[in-house]
Amino acid sequence: MAERNVPTVVVARRARPGADVAFEAWLRRLDAAAHDAPGHLRSALREPNEQHPDEWTIVYQFDSVECRQSWLDSPVRRRLLEEGRELTDGEPREQVLAMAYEPAPVTAVASFRLGSDGVSRVPGFERDVRAALAHFDGYLAGQVFEPVPGVQDDTVVTFTFDTRAHLDAWLESAERAELLAAIEPHVEGERMVNVVDDLAGSLGPSFAGWFGGASEGPVKRWKQASVVLLALFPTSLGLTLVRGWLLPDLPLVPAVFVSNVAGIVVLTWLLTPYLTRLLAGWLHR
Repeated sequence: MAERNVPTVVVARRARPGADVAFEAWLRRLDAAAHDAPGHLRSALREPNEQHPDEWTIVYQFDSVECRQSWLDSPVRRRLLEEGRELTDGEPREQVLAMAYEPAPVTAVASFRLGSDGVSRVPGFERDVRAALAHFDGYLAGQVFEPVPGVQDDTVVTFTFDTRAHLDAWLESAERAELLAAIEPHVEGERMVNVVDDLAGSLGPSFAGWFGGASEGPVKRWKQASVVLLALFPTSLGLTLVRGWLLPDLPLVPAVFVSNVAGIVVLTWLLTPYLTRLLAGWLHR
């Protein structure tokens, strides 16, 4: 077990009735400000869940007690707390403790559409991807979702590493480039890749940052992947159609970049949080 030597702050708050939207926006500003504080390691903003249906929680971790206290006493935090006073119902519950720090896993979700001559190559592609990933440092999990006629036109690949550095090593590797070169002649349209960092860091690999905290219990990986796929498919399809309508002549590289940025925003802040709340009972069964 990792040593519990990281100064940590847990703060729980309730939104004033009718102020939920403004309260969430204010909390996200507070969380963002903590990222700029000296010694900040990571923080996670957790939405209300079944165990705490009306309570938001922020967990901060710092590299020293001095940095933790500096953030708690900082003018920036005091100013933001004052701004949020009218949005908060009652006094916050604040706990200071020591916790273990483990690098948060990070997941990439890739999707692409294969022509009729390429669909039959998916099993071989999956085998080659798994064989290549197995030799990379930090690789935790991966899965290939084959197209489903009439439901899912894209082939979707997910892969999770223990750190962003290890994931980047795979994304920039010659092995991945070779795999993409082999499948590229069979790809129709553009490929999309979204990278999602897991700041919660408590559920292990595979989309953990989207599926609540440890108090809710672990979510099975196939359920996580199902929800991500449910959010990814309409996002990928919609962004492709909108970009083709608004920017039909945009070159490939900026087109992929724009699609990736928009996809991350839609998945992280809109569709996936909505689906995880909607399906919370099923996810945690």
